[in-house]
Formats: sequence, C-alpha cells, structure tokens
Amino acid sequence: METIFHTLQEMQMRIAERGFLPFFENDIPSYSISEFTPKEQWFSDSQDGPWEWKGPAIIEGDFAYGKFFQNKAGFVTMEWFPDFVNYRRSRYAISKQEQIVLDTIKEHESLLSKEIKKICGYLKPRTPRTANPMERMMMEETKKIVKQPKSDKEGYETVITKLQMSTQVVTADFEYNYDKQGKRYGWGVARYCTPEDFFGRERLTIDRTPEDSYNLMFRHLQKIIPSAKEESIRKLLG
Repeated sequence: METIFHTLQEMQMRIAERGFLPFFENDIPSYSISEFTPKEQWFSDSQDGPWEWKGPAIIEGDFAYGKFFQNKAGFVTMEWFPDFVNYRRSRYAISKQEQIVLDTIKEHESLLSKEIKKICGYLKPRTPRTANPMERMMMEETKKIVKQPKSDKEGYETVITKLQMSTQVVTADFEYNYDKQGKRYGWGVARYCTPEDFFGRERLTIDRTPEDSYNLMFRHLQKIIPSAKEESIRKLLG
C-alpha cells in the first residue's frame, strides 16, 4: 500500500481532496489516516505524527473532527459538513442524558472532557484516605459486601460518542500538559463544542432534504473511492 503523507500539510491536503476521511481503519480498505501514514510516525518521541496533528488540523484547516464514522474519529471538510449534519441529525434521537450534556456544552460554549464529567456528575466520589491500616481494610471489606444499585444513566463515553455521531458536538481542539522545560507530555484532552459555536450557524444552513444530502455524499464517495462497496459507503455515512 502506498504511503500518502508524512506531514501535517500533506494530511490536510488529502482531507480537503476527499471531503470525508476516517482516522482509523474501517469497512473501506485502505481508506484512513492510520493506513496512509508510516507506522514509525505514530507515538514517536522524535517526531510528531497524526496523533499530534489532529489539533492543528482542526484549528488551521476548514474541517470538522469528531467520532463521526462507526463511533470512531475522522474529519469532514466544511464543503460537506452541512450536508453531513443535515442527514445525521435526521437520523439520531437524543436521549435525556445526552440532552443534559449537550445543554451543558452550549451553556459554556466549549468544555474540556474532564470539565463535562465534573459538571454532569460522571466523576466517582473518591474514597477518603486514612493512615490507619485497620480502617482501610474495613472500608475495602465494606465495599465488597455492600452492592451499589445499578444506574440507568448512560456512561460518559457513550453519551459523548452519540453526540458526535449525531453531529450535535465536535472536537474544537486538544489540550496538553507541559513540563517545566515547556515540553508537552501525556495524552491530549479533548475540548468539545457545538458546530454552531465553532463554525457559525449560517455556515451549516442548507436548503436540501436529508435524503438529498445523503445522495450527494453517497455519489461523491462512490466517485472518489470507486473500489468501495455500496454497503461500506452506507456504513461510513451512518
């Protein structure tokens, strides 16, 4: 398989050319960023790669990024994102818990993943620390005996994934921790917002039915990936 890009600029160019580009492998063979870059550029200490390029691509490119493709991440250009939103929002119903999270993000305009968890009550209360070994042992034994009631509440990852799949929420950036020398370390924490806040409501407005939007996207993908099976394209579009 041909390696298509080695730099952020090359990745951005390929996203712009295709309109839709999943980050990870999917039902369409050889059609993802993970397959288009050399393995040595993933999680390297000596050079940045696709994992580090995500944030700059969101900020510099005219792209939407989120878990759009079969619950996995990917990019959609703003040429196609209004049709993508038009179609996807016609297909997804939002649960009560998803609406709470969505309203919270709207209220604050953007929030880090850890902030959403804290505000919406997804963080588990921490067990008080005690220096007494006997107390610690008793607390652990109590946990084993007392069964916690099951909650009907959707888990955070389920909620935030569904909100992205329904295009109600996009990733605005990734924020990192830095050491005293100014060197970035650890995993980037996603910052979420609505497409309306990120791109502007007027850029998402189109005068087409969801079915027309779907047909346009389907024909586009058939044209740029002629080897793809129709069923695989349908799965990608959701």
